[in-house]
Amino acid sequence: MAANLLHTVNYHHRHQLPRQRCFSFRRTSTNSFHMLTSHLKHSISPPMRVRVPRSPVTRRFTKISASASLDLTEDNVKLVLDDARSKFSHIFDTSVGMTGVAELAEVDGPFVTIRLKGRFWHERSLVLARLGNYLKERIPEILEVDIEDEKQLDDSPENF
Repeated sequence: MAANLLHTVNYHHRHQLPRQRCFSFRRTSTNSFHMLTSHLKHSISPPMRVRVPRSPVTRRFTKISASASLDLTEDNVKLVLDDARSKFSHIFDTSVGMTGVAELAEVDGPFVTIRLKGRFWHERSLVLARLGNYLKERIPEILEVDIEDEKQLDDSPENF
């Protein structure tokens, strides 16, 4: 019976028969059992994987404009603040009622002052820190990013 089962599994494996036809039990002699098992040892093997040679890929990395460093000008600071609005969309998410806006208040040498208005998803101090890091990353000449008025860091609802 074991020989029949091995034979039908091997036959199904090689010929892809439907399962209904695969398991028919026939009596065979023990002599054919030994011949079948020795045949199965050599015939059942995992399919060979064929490797297709791939052409060498040359990768070219170019900096996109969003990550290029800029000079310290008022226009560039405004541009980077607009880019930050899209990059930090989870902070400035208007779809859930976050009306927060970060504007440039002043550029005084290497010191940038920004103004925060509206509601933000995160604490205002965290928003200021993230914007400061992003501004310094994009415009390396900036030494410090500060808030226009300390009251703008207050997260209480009356300041919105």
